Amino acid sequence: MQIIKKIKITILAGICGVLIPIIIFLSIWLAILDASWFRWTHNALSDLGIEGISAFFFNNGIIFGGILILIFSIGLTKILNNKTGAYILAISSLALIGAGLFPKTIFTLHYISSTIFFIFLTIALFVIGFSLKKEGIEQNLGRIAIVLAVIACSSIFFQHFLKGIAIPEAIVCFPAFIWFMIFGFKITMNHKPEKRFLQN
Repeated sequence: MQIIKKIKITILAGICGVLIPIIIFLSIWLAILDASWFRWTHNALSDLGIEGISAFFFNNGIIFGGILILIFSIGLTKILNNKTGAYILAISSLALIGAGLFPKTIFTLHYISSTIFFIFLTIALFVIGFSLKKEGIEQNLGRIAIVLAVIACSSIFFQHFLKGIAIPEAIVCFPAFIWFMIFGFKITMNHKPEKRFLQN
């Protein structure tokens, strides 16, 4: 029964990982369609969540996306021996949910939530990446996660050349969402926990 339960959790987590970029990218795209004023070089992504139909798509999209990341992180605790990265990712997911619940109009709470999301997402990529490499589980994905974390850290330099922060925000999280999808697909396709099923 315990093995069956573990299989169900990992499959669900894998499916959620695949859905993460689909849901978040779709919600952002729909929000931008309604926000003709939005400019990647002049705005923050959070500006899409201030008012109107764009706010509906954006805020609900990142809330749903945050829930998917939370479930994905729970699945990682069933796969990784070092669960620290999964727990950090779970905190990041809760912060993303908070950023949707408290849009930019509630500035302080939104700022705190979004800052925690970006920082903890970057740290989670580092920790999960090193864990995957050390444990011999999908070492290539581990290396990619570490590279993405480094890129996320370097994104701060782009802020000196842009009026808005939408592009640096995208550099931090968009590649990570794609990484979640790839890892989620591998989890879904190889869901036998009695084996080290993600071995290279």
